[in-house]
Amino acid sequence: MEESLYNFYNLFVNSSLLEDLYQEELLSPMTWTAIGIAFIVAFAFYIWPFNKVSFSDMSHWLLMTGISSLLLFTITLVTCYQKANQEIARDEADPDQGNLFDQGISTFLSYAFEMALLTALIFFIISMVMKNFSKNAKHRPMLWPSK
Repeated sequence: MEESLYNFYNLFVNSSLLEDLYQEELLSPMTWTAIGIAFIVAFAFYIWPFNKVSFSDMSHWLLMTGISSLLLFTITLVTCYQKANQEIARDEADPDQGNLFDQGISTFLSYAFEMALLTALIFFIISMVMKNFSKNAKHRPMLWPSK
């Protein structure tokens, strides 16, 4: 599974950071975290505890999308910083190659933003399935296909 995730993330993640994530086997956990957060937030919106008539507007759906994205943005950023602070050598035999996760803040921020966008996409897909189980938010994010 790591190889297929590597090929997917290779489309939009910095290659040196992607190599570090692959070497530390963080691609699967970060992907499952994105799916899990999107599912939990969608469950809270469509099933329980926020499934109320007063909390079923499009603005509330966008708020929940933002919350799921912000949660994963924070988790991704903290994970990258923690790995950078561990100062793990790329190759123990050749210390001149540097440490893992030494790309800097701009690379970490761009990766965290990309993961936040991925979480928003996953939240949308899960919303299209879960909206049919909701009493009050059947028409969020849009009327189709539950017209």
